[in-house]
Amino acid sequence: MSQLESKKSLADDTFVMAEVRTSQLGNAELVPDAGKVHMDEAEGWGTGIINDFRRTVGTHWVKEVTNFNQKTIAVTMLMFISVIAPTLTFGAVHGKETDNRIGAVETILATTWVGVAYNIIGGMPMCIIGSTGPVLAFTKAVIRIADSLDVPYLTFNAWVSSWLLFYCLLAGCFDVTRVVRLATRFTDEIFALLIVSIFVLDAVGDPFSQVGILRYFDPNHKSHSDYKDDLNYNYLETALLSTILGFGTTTLIFFFRSFKTSAFFCNQGIRTSVHDFAVTMSVLIATVVKEFLFSDVETEQLNVPDQFEPTYQCCTSDCLTFFPDDCPDQAAAASSRPWFTDFSDLNGKGWVPIMAATSAWRLFALLLGQWYHMAHNQP
Repeated sequence: MSQLESKKSLADDTFVMAEVRTSQLGNAELVPDAGKVHMDEAEGWGTGIINDFRRTVGTHWVKEVTNFNQKTIAVTMLMFISVIAPTLTFGAVHGKETDNRIGAVETILATTWVGVAYNIIGGMPMCIIGSTGPVLAFTKAVIRIADSLDVPYLTFNAWVSSWLLFYCLLAGCFDVTRVVRLATRFTDEIFALLIVSIFVLDAVGDPFSQVGILRYFDPNHKSHSDYKDDLNYNYLETALLSTILGFGTTTLIFFFRSFKTSAFFCNQGIRTSVHDFAVTMSVLIATVVKEFLFSDVETEQLNVPDQFEPTYQCCTSDCLTFFPDDCPDQAAAASSRPWFTDFSDLNGKGWVPIMAATSAWRLFALLLGQWYHMAHNQP
């Protein structure tokens, strides 16, 4: 018995000595290069792109695509609502900011093919692709620059996008995206705060623009001008209903999502199902309330053409004026703008494409932050 006690005492003394020695050592002695960011060696010209294709295309995401069950159905509907809602919202905002040169139809089409291509090639099927607040802010800046240069917005935006594509190809070929490792978690949180702040401001009420449900209480809001000759229209009814529907939908989402850890129902499977379909049910309930209980109250609707065509409808064949705002007495639009932009429509200013390179560089820096955010928040 005494022998066991002596061994235990010796072990305790050894442990205490080890603790004392460890407390006297610094991080550098315990773990070499502790706290330092270790950069991988840059891959050869285009090698990183080829390796990414081999790791992602037709590999691990196949199981997620072919796994058909309740969870995947719920996630698919959640993804659809999560994608279509901001796409329509930002499409409407883009339409207002760009005078309908880019609207809901364009944002839906872009989100569709870019989302499918990225999810298949990028290897992240759960990644939500769509318009965001920073992109909208950059779009506003591009509009101001194009107006100051007296060049068409779509042409200038096309040149900026072309330069951005060139920068991204160079970054992929030279493996420049490795530098996102130098950004800290603090940088990621700041970027996330920026995105959340823009989304909340755009939804509730942006003090710097006419966007947000609280803006409907302004009698001079642009949405009320369509009903200025309607004696039965009351802008306060519209504003109040829009506010109730907006905040009510958000409240319902949080309420349904709390079912998973609540005492409602007698089955965990039912509670999980309610949690999974929280967003879908909330949007459907708000839609039913509006269409059946308050059908006589006018609310702002999305500006979408009757046919699948560009949002910008023209008064004349040269497409210099917008229908119906610029020609209210005209019964129908003469045509719609072309799908493709004329890169040569620069009002005789051949130096504009070179200047667009600087604007594209700022957007490329924004994309680096987005890449870091996605890299540290993969599902």
